[in-house]
Amino acid sequence: MTGAYQKMSSNERKWSQRAFRDGDEEAILELWKAVYPERQYQREQWMRWWQWMYGDNPSGRGRICLAEHDGKAVGQYAIAPVMMKVGDRSVLGALSFDTMTHPDYRRQGIFETLAKAVYAEAHSDGIDIVHGFPNQFSYPGFMRKLDWFHIDTVRAVIKPLNWRNALSIQIGNGFLLMLGGLAGRLLGGVLFRSSKAPVVEGLTIAEVPRFDERVNDLWARVSHQHQIMVERTKDHLNWRYASVPDMDYLVYVAERAGVVSGYLVLRCMHMNQARVAVIFDILAESEEIAQCLIAETVQRCTRENVDLVYCAGIGGRSLAKAFARNGFRSIPFVRSLRFCAYSSSPSIPKEFLQKPANWYVQMGDSDML
Repeated sequence: MTGAYQKMSSNERKWSQRAFRDGDEEAILELWKAVYPERQYQREQWMRWWQWMYGDNPSGRGRICLAEHDGKAVGQYAIAPVMMKVGDRSVLGALSFDTMTHPDYRRQGIFETLAKAVYAEAHSDGIDIVHGFPNQFSYPGFMRKLDWFHIDTVRAVIKPLNWRNALSIQIGNGFLLMLGGLAGRLLGGVLFRSSKAPVVEGLTIAEVPRFDERVNDLWARVSHQHQIMVERTKDHLNWRYASVPDMDYLVYVAERAGVVSGYLVLRCMHMNQARVAVIFDILAESEEIAQCLIAETVQRCTRENVDLVYCAGIGGRSLAKAFARNGFRSIPFVRSLRFCAYSSSPSIPKEFLQKPANWYVQMGDSDML
């Protein structure tokens, strides 16, 4: 969070830009409240999350640029470093997120100005690839003003376990819910039917509180399967899932003869009347192991009265088949995410980064918690 940003002001723009300084967290929290007033904020809880995301990241501290006016933060652009595998290289990349401008200061160039300042500092620190999931409001700005490129649309797959409650996520009318539930039960037996999970001799799947050193061996064995992905080492995975304050993730590890063959991470949450399990990450050494992990997850979710299991990612044909064989289907009305990136690296061809088939991306690679 270091670096010098040139102060900028004019007759039209009274705000100035500068780098984050220790103690700015309070001002940033007030900016959050102004931008997202509908949310509930508990200061201590928010501060714990902020320290985890920006200060405790094993890949390095976050880079933040602020727009300031009269001692108040009126804009922010931020990235969080992540180690990435790109081809056969290990490089330092970053996730772009928490982009925000105070409602009273919009359309004044804050977003573009702060982003370019962060990219300049990041480049000097060896961060040449920034990726993210821009929403419908920020997407045009990323594309037109910041030279980002669209990689793919991250489509969701779902498996309903309780149709009536699952439909409540999209439908609020009681009569329509009843009709939808009846139709869902009729269609679900066919459309979302699971294939029998393969029998993998000696495979066990257990819930664990944290990842151990063996996941580094898994990463070393499977990382060649994809060209571009966030490095899934023990330190990164434990930071991302085992250390998030006030947040509970379930980690399932598949192993044979003491060797980790794959893992799956999910979190349960409530949406309307439904209990939804979101699969945040899955990595396995084979399609069969992935299928077994997903099957075990569905069984456990069924026992825990989960209504819907959801996953979204870019993972190649093998992973897509594993989900399909467990009865997961892509549904048109489920909103898709845009996955995009920016690169200032002269040594990595943009054509290589733009190819969706080169990427492995899961929900855990986003800022969704």
